Amino acid sequence: MQLEQHIATLLFRYHCVVVPGFGAFLSHEKGASHHQKTNTFYPPTKQISFNAQLQVGDGVLVSHIAAAVFKTYEETLSLVSYEVKKWQYKLAEGENLELDGIGVLSNSSDGKTIFTPAQNANYLRASFGLTAVKASPKTSLGSNRDIQQRAAQQLQKEGVLFQLESDKKAPNSGVRKLVWRYAAAGLIGVSGLLSTYSSYENHLTNNSVAQQEAQQIVNKKIQEATFFSNKPLSLSPVEISLTKKAVPKPSYFIIAGAFRAPENASKKIAQLKSKGFDKANYLGPNRWGLHQVSYAAFTEEQEARNFLANIQNKFAKDAWLLIQKK
Repeated sequence: MQLEQHIATLLFRYHCVVVPGFGAFLSHEKGASHHQKTNTFYPPTKQISFNAQLQVGDGVLVSHIAAAVFKTYEETLSLVSYEVKKWQYKLAEGENLELDGIGVLSNSSDGKTIFTPAQNANYLRASFGLTAVKASPKTSLGSNRDIQQRAAQQLQKEGVLFQLESDKKAPNSGVRKLVWRYAAAGLIGVSGLLSTYSSYENHLTNNSVAQQEAQQIVNKKIQEATFFSNKPLSLSPVEISLTKKAVPKPSYFIIAGAFRAPENASKKIAQLKSKGFDKANYLGPNRWGLHQVSYAAFTEEQEARNFLANIQNKFAKDAWLLIQKK
């Protein structure tokens, strides 16, 4: 069983992964960093450390492995214990315990466990896919004076000298003229180099100025645009005619009973509501002075008759339909 693979998987999700009877691997988040000597930028990461004192298992590792290998918790715990004994034996023999993707464990001369984390492993999920980036130093052509000095040095290397010491040795003026020709050619070359650089520099400057002017025009247009006005809008009055829609009053009532005493009618209503007839209602006294109670009221006759049939079949055969058309 590759126990370190399961530990590595859990390090992406947890800050502490305990290996029962062995120790715990801890992770601490570290922000992006820069190595000055190599000029390399490193993304945020999780630094892994090891604590041999935390050996009491919390069940996370064993439960994770049990689900992965389709075994019971007890069976998986036995497998983990067996793997831990192999690790402890290897360390006791003075060997290094290499855990792929996590780091290397070893025992010091005084019996302490030393952990060296793997350099290329990053268990911070937010940095997934990010790698170290080595930045190249920025180079500059320098000022015009620097360019002139470098050009003069280059001409000197090529033998184009402006000190006419050769004139002293030259037997005739023809040699001097030749030297002056080379010097003039050198000056023309330097002038051309400076002119080319100056034109390029002017081009960049003009470009920058044009971009700034364009941006200023855009900003001005945006500022001039009116999205909201503080002036109140003048709206012409709108006449709205509301027509009240007449709600039809129920004309069909399913009668549950008629009572001489009003309190008996109230008791009947409470009884019906307790049985689920939420629309039970008091209709008032009829022409004989009896107080009527209904199961429900309807505006459509057919709907009322269907309800009555259901009541008579399931609850009360003496229920009847009262029609009150106005």
